[in-house]
Amino acid sequence: MIRNIHSQSDMDEEFLEKKGLILLELAAGWCRPCQLMEHAFSGVEEKFGGKIRLCRIDVDELEETESLFNLQGVPTFILFDGDSELGRIIGFRQEEKFFEDIDRFLH
Repeated sequence: MIRNIHSQSDMDEEFLEKKGLILLELAAGWCRPCQLMEHAFSGVEEKFGGKIRLCRIDVDELEETESLFNLQGVPTFILFDGDSELGRIIGFRQEEKFFEDIDRFLH
């Protein structure tokens, strides 16, 4: 299940109060590459056996995300283990390559 983050309190709840692996998607509704990545992003939970929680921030809704995450473009996917960034994917990827990148970050 993808958890949508709409506020700083949502972010605190997802990142500060919960531990484990989180894949954060920074995206925008108008972004075509973001739309194309939807299926791959949604498939992460199944592909990785539910070990990774999925969170999404609409960058137009929470404008401070640009500076908070040093955003360079959308979509951006950041894999966290607790508060440590394990890796970052910027832009469109074919689904299999997307999963390979995530797997590489985990090892």
